[in-house]
Amino acid sequence: MLSVLSVCLLDINKLGNDKRVVPDYGINIRQFLLEISGKRVFLFRKFIIIRKVRSHMTKKIIKLTKSKLNDIISEEVKKVLKEGIDIDTNSTPHTVGFNPNHQEYVDTNDPWNPQPIYNKVNGYNVISVFMRKKTNDKYDANPLLKALKGHKDWELKNEHYDIMSLLRRFVAVTKELNDSFDVIITTPSNNSLNNSIFNIVKRIIPHSTAVKHFFTKYEANYVFDYMIDDDLIAQMTNTEEEYKICKKEIERSILKMNRKNDGIFSYKYIEEKYRQYVIQSMFISDEVKSNLELANDINGKRILVLDDTVTSGKTISDSAEALMETFDPSDITFLTLFSPLT
Repeated sequence: MLSVLSVCLLDINKLGNDKRVVPDYGINIRQFLLEISGKRVFLFRKFIIIRKVRSHMTKKIIKLTKSKLNDIISEEVKKVLKEGIDIDTNSTPHTVGFNPNHQEYVDTNDPWNPQPIYNKVNGYNVISVFMRKKTNDKYDANPLLKALKGHKDWELKNEHYDIMSLLRRFVAVTKELNDSFDVIITTPSNNSLNNSIFNIVKRIIPHSTAVKHFFTKYEANYVFDYMIDDDLIAQMTNTEEEYKICKKEIERSILKMNRKNDGIFSYKYIEEKYRQYVIQSMFISDEVKSNLELANDINGKRILVLDDTVTSGKTISDSAEALMETFDPSDITFLTLFSPLT
């Protein structure tokens, strides 16, 4: 019988045919641990962490249920397997590297106990692989995202090691979803990261159709001329001067897109507080709209939309609204590399 004490390690390969049984189940301990721990036993070097629960009544023996012991194991594994990133701003370009010894900036999950991160963003279900964490500096997960996108100011410290470590975790979490979708699509992006995510996910998650170039971003000038909600700006500002400042800041962001993003609209150039005033940033091309076979694949079906990260959630809203303006899916779920800030 499992009784009360502290944290211990059990090597399940040495338990053999131990006939001590777990209360209420009548199975030997080795069989029980193998059944509830699965891949964790193999990946955690044959050891499983068990925390024997302390009783409020010191002499009382605690009977651990199968569910309770599984929860205890998960919590202990989380405490041991902490993995984050290191940031070095003294080098040029700055470097960011995977570090399995802490969870600073980003919780990169772990392959031993992969945990998809579930959130509700603007009313839509969002599943993420890596958890962005608030920090005392300005960085959070941005350096890692920029390095993965090939930003000129950031690079991976040890590219092969870092990419393989992160890829292993991404694959483990994606497999853990254990779900299927009818159609997989991506949000528009001018870098290769979304395409890389797309190529990995479509090999792991069961689906019928996968479409890479589904959405098209508007030109920045078009958004400024036709997709800014002036009425909302007037409603949210108290004076005419505040209204003018808001419009001017958005205009500056548009000019920056023209200089740095080939004139294509992107939310990353707009301060988060101004993003709410953008009505729409993307559309579905006529070529996609006229594809009757694709319409049959989407209407009434489950759709998985891929994106790299969640900040204000505007890209999620824009893509879902553009999708529903043309088609009639039964469900839209988003899978992102990085979660909203926690």
